[in-house]
Amino acid sequence: MHKKRYAKHLGDARNLAEFLAAINGKLNGEVRTLYRGQSDAGWSLKPAIARLGRSVSLREETSMLEEFKRRAIPYLDSPLSDIGDADWLAIAQHHGMPTRMLDWSGSALTALWFAIKQPAETQTAAAVWILTYEPEDLMRDAERNSPPLAIARTVVIRPRHITRRITAQDGWFTLHRNHDGNRKSPEFVSLETNRDYKNRLYYVTIPASAFGEMRVQLAKAGVNPSVLFPDLGGVADFVKWSHQYPKDELQTRVEPLL
Repeated sequence: MHKKRYAKHLGDARNLAEFLAAINGKLNGEVRTLYRGQSDAGWSLKPAIARLGRSVSLREETSMLEEFKRRAIPYLDSPLSDIGDADWLAIAQHHGMPTRMLDWSGSALTALWFAIKQPAETQTAAAVWILTYEPEDLMRDAERNSPPLAIARTVVIRPRHITRRITAQDGWFTLHRNHDGNRKSPEFVSLETNRDYKNRLYYVTIPASAFGEMRVQLAKAGVNPSVLFPDLGGVADFVKWSHQYPKDELQTRVEPLL
């Protein structure tokens, strides 16, 4: 069912209790953990810039970041003086621009929501990935003050809480260095094959048939669009979801979740 990989599979979870038991049973109190939800358990942990179906040059990456910075200024919650290039890249990533970052969360339940937020179109299982990290994996001050596209190692970033979305989702990131290729046309390896991280990755799979019930359980635990996206868009998504039941929740819900 799952591709051969170095990461350790912690089993299937069909409800919230099984999900938490799978994580807690393996991590045994480990606090330096990050979580990432993916709607397809077969997807690798490659940054979005490496999933576009073509090579993106370093020049194009740089141009995208500079264009985002120019256009994003009116929408910022923080003064420009507080935002470095690594922060800019995190903001762009968190709002959907393809970058060499991967989104993670300090919250397992937030990651689970992202994994199962939509009904499964096929019977493909979702996955929540778990990464344990060490203090030396964190981006150093010298690296934070350097151009992020020239990073010499793959690092973990705990961003400053410069947007409400990052705060609400307890957002973290991994920033991925070039591996193959060259500086003009960088290429990336999947995190689960990266020699520095592959032995510290685990994942829990969620069968497609469990998405609806677990989504309702998450809502009862306070994890829903209006919490994770603290703006009018999040409120609208929550009201729509709470009244117009996704098809996989019909057997679970009998009234709107308000």
